[in-house]
Amino acid sequence: MILKTKLKYNYTFDMKVETLPEGRTYFTPDGDYPSITTILGKTANNVWLQKWKDKVGEEEAARISKEATDRGTLVHEYAERYFNNDALIYSDLANETSDVIQMSKDLIKIAETGVEEIWGQEQVLWSKKLAYAGRCDMVGVWKGKPAIIDFKTSKKVKYIKQIKDYFIQCCAYAVAHNEMFGTGIRDVVILITVEGKDPQCFETSAVPFLPDLKLRRNEYDKMFPPF
Repeated sequence: MILKTKLKYNYTFDMKVETLPEGRTYFTPDGDYPSITTILGKTANNVWLQKWKDKVGEEEAARISKEATDRGTLVHEYAERYFNNDALIYSDLANETSDVIQMSKDLIKIAETGVEEIWGQEQVLWSKKLAYAGRCDMVGVWKGKPAIIDFKTSKKVKYIKQIKDYFIQCCAYAVAHNEMFGTGIRDVVILITVEGKDPQCFETSAVPFLPDLKLRRNEYDKMFPPF
């Protein structure tokens, strides 16, 4: 089954974005807003991350992180190309490393188990009310319900208690989409493709994560007070 992206709303795909001292910033028509990933990253409890960096060393940690980021970008791009019906995807994918091939195919396969309509991919969404922005992997219909669908890559299987920030991120996209287009999206889906393992799917409501979203947004303002 190959689904075709059918733009349902007047989405924005290109926008000026810069990395400022306080983090990645989107210059939207309604104001200059920090990215939701920056907000969550700056306000997260990163004690475990620092311990890991101390253990492996800053240089090695940077190398591993870049490797993971580069691979994640490639996998996301292949999934996007597939759902845009790019005829060259598999010939190009065949030239990649085995992990990228496996993880890209797994992500596409698990997405096809629930995606029924694709309204857009990689669109920029922002909330004027809460003052943040971000780029959403996919918006559409998942098993009969409008949903935010997010793609993740991982070296290890994830447990639900480890991915709360993923849900907050998707909640932010749902809030922004509803605000911008008058929709009533309440469902979020996290699809994780795992190196050497079966892909994972987490489906839930965005509603319980709204208080956490507002809390983290306020915490970010305390760290970087707006003018």
